[in-house]
Amino acid sequence: MHLLIFGKTGQVARELAREAGARGFRAEFLGRDAADLTAPDACAAAIATTGAEVIVNAAAYTAVDAAEADRATAQMVNADAPGAMARAAAARGLPFLHVSTDYVFDGTADRPWREDDPVGPLGVYGATKLDGERQVAAAGGQHAILRTSWVFSAHGKNFVKTMLRLGRERPELSVVDDQRGGPTPAADIARA
Repeated sequence: MHLLIFGKTGQVARELAREAGARGFRAEFLGRDAADLTAPDACAAAIATTGAEVIVNAAAYTAVDAAEADRATAQMVNADAPGAMARAAAARGLPFLHVSTDYVFDGTADRPWREDDPVGPLGVYGATKLDGERQVAAAGGQHAILRTSWVFSAHGKNFVKTMLRLGRERPELSVVDDQRGGPTPAADIARA
C-alpha cells in the first residue's frame, strides 16, 4: 500500500513512519517544505499528482493558546487545507483520513466522548479543527475522521514528557486539576 501523509516531524507522523515500515507500506511524508498547509491549493496539487492509494492528514496547527492570537493561520492549517486535501482526494477517488481532536467538544462530559455527541468547541483551536472536520465531510469522498486527545510519544512536546521532566527537576509539582483527558499514545493512533 502507498500512503501520502501530510506531516513529517509531528508525533503522529513519526509513529506513522515507524508503523508503515513495519507493515511494508510505502509512505511518502510531506513536511512544510513540500506542502505548506497555509497554501491549501498546494496541498491539493500534491494529491492531484500522487501515486498514493490513501491520503492521511496528520498535520495540524496544535499550539492551542497561540491559535487564539493567530486565528487566520489556525483556520488555514486546521480547516481550509484539510478541506482542500479532502476535495482533491475525492476528485481522484482516494480514501482520506483526517486526524482531529477532542477539542471539538465543550469539555463538560463526565464520560468518554462518542462520535455523535454534540460539538461545542471553546476556543479557536477547537473551532478550526471542527471546521476542518466539516470541510472534510462536505468534500463528498470516502473519508474517516479520527478524534484524538492528549497525544504523547517520545518525540516532540507533550504533557506526559513535560510532567516526567518536571518530576525529575522539582520536589513538588503544581498543575491544573480541573481537566480530564485520555492520554493517547501516538503509536496507537498510527496502528489504528
